[in-house]
Amino acid sequence: MTRFFCSDARRLAGVVVAVAWFAGNAALAAGPSVLVTTIPVTRGALERTITAYGRIAPGMGAARTLTTFYEAVVTAVEARPGMAVRKGQVIARIAAAPATRAAYAQAVAARDGALRVLAHTRALLARHLATRTQLAQSEQAARTALATLDALKREGADRAAATIEAPFAGIVTAIAAAPGATLPPGTAIATVVRRAGLVAVVGVDPAEAGRLAAGQPASVDVFGGAALRGRIKTVSGEVDPRTGLVNATVGLGGAPALIGAMVRARIDTGTVRGVLVPRDAALPAEGRDVIWQVRAGHAVRVIVHVLASAHGESIVAGPVDPALPVVVAGNAQLKPGIAVRVQAEQGY
Repeated sequence: MTRFFCSDARRLAGVVVAVAWFAGNAALAAGPSVLVTTIPVTRGALERTITAYGRIAPGMGAARTLTTFYEAVVTAVEARPGMAVRKGQVIARIAAAPATRAAYAQAVAARDGALRVLAHTRALLARHLATRTQLAQSEQAARTALATLDALKREGADRAAATIEAPFAGIVTAIAAAPGATLPPGTAIATVVRRAGLVAVVGVDPAEAGRLAAGQPASVDVFGGAALRGRIKTVSGEVDPRTGLVNATVGLGGAPALIGAMVRARIDTGTVRGVLVPRDAALPAEGRDVIWQVRAGHAVRVIVHVLASAHGESIVAGPVDPALPVVVAGNAQLKPGIAVRVQAEQGY
């Protein structure tokens, strides 16, 4: 009787253990899980770009300020700021001021007097009535008088009226004189910018400025205008205190543009290679970038660094396991170790 009772007790205990095991596994199976979509790990490459904003401006040496070399009176102004001009087109007309005409007349008289003295000294020397030192002094005085008169002629002081003309095809950006004004020598009359010398000056985040170098290609979109192609010409070595950005100059190769127009430049800084994933697969978390992979039906968090993004894709670097699929949908609900239900993997 006792033997039968012990045997029944052992069978009952086995049933209890089995029931407990099945109950535990059922509870485990009924635990939380997330439906996700995955793709295989793929390596690829993207062009790394920097986006910057700025304006069209004259490049180095593109602007020429036109001045008068002698005292003159402005008789007419035939251009205005923003006007396109061709090479040789008249921008302003001037006349020699009375003081200039007097200076030129004095220079002519000084030349004539010096030449007469030189001729007389030579005649005296031929009769042994003058010394060679006196002849040398007369020759020097004549040379000085001739040089002074020649300089005035080159400056246009021998003409009663003269024109100020565009030295090249370009844009008039400033008119600094008005009709009737008397201008001292060296006074600016107008500024002309060579159209072929226009550039885009853009501001770049100092953290990205180190990736820029002369010669890198850039696409420049002029707001309200055309899309242009260019290359980096210069990169400033300091931060602009007004904007907190580093200025970079993009040459436009002579393409037409309006000075002052706002632009957006996309600068290609090289090709980046690594693990290629959809941009939404890499999520920011606590100041870092994270992607998720699936191992044995559970989520694995991988901290990565996004190297470049373009066209909805990102290149990431980090300890990505090439044998495990990457989650591309449903990743926002994942936690480390959580169970996942994987839909059919997508090609990529």
